[in-house]
Amino acid sequence: MRLQDLANISIIMQGVFIPFSLLFVLLQLYKQTQLTRAANAQALVQISSPFHLLMIQDPKTVELWLHGAKTFDTMGEVEKAQYMGLVTWWLLLHENIFHQGQMKLIEQKMYESWQRDLEYLVRHHRLENRWKSLRSYYHDDFACHVDDMIAKRVSL
Repeated sequence: MRLQDLANISIIMQGVFIPFSLLFVLLQLYKQTQLTRAANAQALVQISSPFHLLMIQDPKTVELWLHGAKTFDTMGEVEKAQYMGLVTWWLLLHENIFHQGQMKLIEQKMYESWQRDLEYLVRHHRLENRWKSLRSYYHDDFACHVDDMIAKRVSL
């Protein structure tokens, strides 16, 4: 076999193996995306766990969370700060979830379940009463998203 024949065979082999290589790279990217989404979902559970553990361990915190929106005007300064700290903590988590959802870093079904939780937060905590003072602390995209939820809630 001549050198030219070997070169031709080599070119043909490259033509065969390049598509397989590209397919393999695409498969790896798909798998990596799935793993990243799973890791992000797990991270959200880890971030929310201290909040839930606090609720389980401290009846005063549960009382603030359950009744804070209704009794806010009669609370003392410290209780108001504690309650707003809880609401802010949960809103920060939801802001993170919102941005991950927009960037497709979590599964759509996971994102939708967290959105139901955010809707509950808006409704149960009567966020429309305090959102104006909180809004500027959040990214504008998330703030507009909450604005829409509040508008939908108020129009009901």
